[in-house]
Amino acid sequence: MRHPSRHERWLHARIPEQLEEALKREARRRRWPVSTLVRDVLEGALDLVEHIVEDSAAIARRARVAERGPVRSALDGVYGWQELILNRGATCSRCDTALRTGDPAFRGLSDEPGAPAFLCRICIRRLREAASKKEDAS
Repeated sequence: MRHPSRHERWLHARIPEQLEEALKREARRRRWPVSTLVRDVLEGALDLVEHIVEDSAAIARRARVAERGPVRSALDGVYGWQELILNRGATCSRCDTALRTGDPAFRGLSDEPGAPAFLCRICIRRLREAASKKEDAS
């Protein structure tokens, strides 16, 4: 939960009586001021919409890639992976999962020019499992 600063703005809105009662009940249950609950709910709703839009865009990208058929992958030139904590958002180059600031990720190391490639933890685990299976088969 974000703590209010002294310079926050007031916003007045008309709401149905039932919504007001529901907000007051929930605020009492949490022992929060109603204004804090409303602010938290609004921020959460905006974050949710943002994630839905990002996920929809990722699904559309995967669909476009599937329609085009096999093409050279941005991962073909990667010779290794370096674990890091993201300072800004990125997208997993393999599964299109949104990677947010603060998330652990793996950056592809390459001698080729171009945008950096990132993998999420799940895709790195799958890469390790595939490499392990190859070793076992040898």
